[in-house]
Order: sequence, then C-alpha cells, then structure tokens
Amino acid sequence: MPFRRCLFLLALVCGSLALAAPDPVDAYVRAEMARNHIPAAAVAVVRDGKVIKQQVYGTANLEWNAPATPRSSFQLASGTKMFTAVLLMDLVGQGRLRLDDPISQYITDIPPAWSRITVRQLASHTSGMKPGPPNADISDVAAAVEAEKQRPLVSAPGEKAAYGSEDFTLLIHILEKASGVPYRQLLRERITAPLGMSNTGFDSAANDAEHIVLTSDVMPGRVATYQWKGDHQQQYWFVYPYYTLAAGGLFSSITDMSRFMSALMTGKLLNAELRTAMFTPATLNDGTHGKFGIAWAVGRFQGRTEVAHSGGPALSDTVYYPDDKLAVVVLTNQRNLSTTLAHGVARLYLPPPSFLNDPGVTDSEPARTERVKRVLVSLAQGSAAASDFSSPAKEDLAGLNQWMPLEVSGMPALSRLVLLSDSADHRARTYRAVYGKDQTRRWSVTFDPSGLISEVDVTVE
Repeated sequence: MPFRRCLFLLALVCGSLALAAPDPVDAYVRAEMARNHIPAAAVAVVRDGKVIKQQVYGTANLEWNAPATPRSSFQLASGTKMFTAVLLMDLVGQGRLRLDDPISQYITDIPPAWSRITVRQLASHTSGMKPGPPNADISDVAAAVEAEKQRPLVSAPGEKAAYGSEDFTLLIHILEKASGVPYRQLLRERITAPLGMSNTGFDSAANDAEHIVLTSDVMPGRVATYQWKGDHQQQYWFVYPYYTLAAGGLFSSITDMSRFMSALMTGKLLNAELRTAMFTPATLNDGTHGKFGIAWAVGRFQGRTEVAHSGGPALSDTVYYPDDKLAVVVLTNQRNLSTTLAHGVARLYLPPPSFLNDPGVTDSEPARTERVKRVLVSLAQGSAAASDFSSPAKEDLAGLNQWMPLEVSGMPALSRLVLLSDSADHRARTYRAVYGKDQTRRWSVTFDPSGLISEVDVTVE
C-alpha cells in the first residue's frame, strides 16, 4: 500500500475516533442524572459572553414521556433572586434608589427595630429578619409587609448573614414603589423582553381558599418537577404567592438563561461599576464580610472568586467566575438534589486549584485523622456508623447519611486528607479532602473529650 494512502487512512481512523469520543460535559451530566434519578437536565457554559456549550438531556414530563428541549422552562425557585438583584441595581443606576437608603424611605410606619435596616441589608440577607415559610393565604404585597411588621427580628441589623426570603417581601415592595410598576412588569420591561427571553415567566400558581384546588396559568414547554421518594418519582409543585415572587418562582429555559448570563457579563444589563457593587459581599457590624452581595452568594471555588445562586435546592444552579469570564448554568427537574452539578461542569473548564499540593500543618494526632478518613468514606456511601459520633452529630446522623452521598459520592474516591488547622487541644480541626487527582472539599470537624466526632461540616473551597 502506498505510503501516502497509509497516512490518509490513519488520519481518517484517528478523526473517526475523535468524533466518537464522548463530550466530557455530556458524560458527566448523564452519569449524575442516572445516579441522582434526574429525569431532565439542561446545561449552558458561557465564556466572555459567548455560549460555548448548550445541551439538554432527558425527559421534561414523565407522564407524557416528553423530551426536554432548549426552550423547555424549568422552575428556577430561589434562582429568581439573581433577576431581582439585577432589577435592584438597574434602579440604583437610574438614581431611583440607593443601596444604603434606610427602608423607612419606602415603607411607612416601620417598627422601631427596623429603623437602621437599609436596602443593602435586605438584599444581602443581613437585615435580621426572621426566616420562615411563606403564607399562601397572603397574596397582596402590602398585606405581607404589614404581617412582617408583627414579627420580631432575630438579630440586630448587620449583625450576621442569614439566608431567607423574608427580606425579599420588603424588597418587592421597594422595587414596585421605586419603579412605579408591578414586579412582573418590571422584570419583563427591563430584562426578559429586551433579551428575547420568551420562555421565562411565572405560572401564578395558587391554592383556593380551602386549599383543595391548585390553579396555575398555562405555560408552554413547562418542565414538571419531581422528587425521588424511596424507589419512585413523585411530582412536586412549588407554589409562590405574589408577594414572594422577588424571592422565587420564575421559570426559564436554558436558552433564556444563556442570554441572561451573556448579557450580564457583557454589560448589556448592568455596567461594570454596578456589577462590582452587586458582587461585593456585605460588611457586617464587626467588620467581617457576609456570604452575600446583592442577592448573589459570594465565595471561592478552586481558589478563585465565585458568585452564584441556586434554587430548589438544585432545580437551578448558576455559578459565575468574573476573573475567568466564565459562567455555568445547570437546570434540572429533580428536587432531591445537592448543588454540585454546576461545579462539576465548571471544573471541566477551570484549571486545577493552586492550593492543591499545600502540605498543611503537622499532624500530632494521626489517630484522629484516621477516624475522620474512615468517617468520610462511609458518609459518601451513606453508611457512617453511630460509634464514631457523639452528640450532637449522633442525633443528626440519619440526615448526614442521607445528604452527604448527594454532596460527595459523585466524586472520585478519597485519595488523601490534609490537615489545614488544629486547635491546641486537637478538638477543632479543618481538613482538605482530595478526591481523585484534583477535586477537593474542606471539612470542619469537632471532637468531644473522648475523641468522638461531635460536629462535622463540609464546604467547597
């Protein structure tokens, strides 16, 4: 066979193999869907304003066996707060309100305890408002504000950050007063219509007075929401009264979410100064920073700044890395899920963390580390034993065994544990757990006097 023909055939075979190689994002998402009983998912990756990956997977409605499409509308739940943040900052940019205005400028007859609460504190969950479930019997914003006035604060304004939706009961009132239009109209005029987000809106779901009948608007392409219950799926319906819409309830497609994130990072929605203000964590009374900027959670992932928001807890998960000009959106219709999928996709586009090979501190109590290692492996399998724990962790063990597999069992096996900090009595320790080659979690572990684990918590870093 002539040499040139051999080269041609070799190139053809190699090209065919390359075409057949599975996309790593698709492979990851499909594996997680199978592991977590997710009927449908959608992913978008946006870099520097351009959509570089967009894909949908699975079934939007199990009863009709309807496939998900790029225009299928998923429930965003608390992911709606990202849109509220943009609307708020847009009004700031127009000079219609200021973040450090006291809320008394917009809400009359406030309780004395509210006198120092600012708009910024509402939006950053630092107002001291008491978290609590919404009251479906209240549909009017004014009535909801009056009801909120009767609830005492749980902390002084600015004392700590505590996530909840009650702040947004007051924010929807402030947004409507400052703009002069209802929240849904404001959202449509300032965001969804200009960006052509035709699959984004609210369903107006509501129970009747007897809580027997549930009604909602018809939403073309709506994705049904499910929760895995033991060995089968159940349909799950979120109901958001009107006064809670600034906090949750928006439906959107992956096509529309791609447009939203692209417009956000390129300045079509907010200029750089307003975006920076929105992504700056609130300063607490003691000078430390809270976990939220203007609605967006602010943290770190793989050593870089991350701003993010999820909802449902993981029906929607949006992460954005401003320094990398990279955003990832993952939508699902499985409620019983942890917010790990967006990080899993982002990890395929971000370089490994710079801290990966940090040696940590000297471990003078290696037996404690061995106990932690054994517990982390068993937690990932949902089988941690009570014999390793004391109160209060022992009382929470059933929940830990249920939740931790959602959090970490989709990661590679634990390869090493690095001690990052240790108290003088060795009872409060922080570890970096490295899974596989480059995936990490930070574990905070507290021991009782006998060496049993009394508290355990995990965070991304």
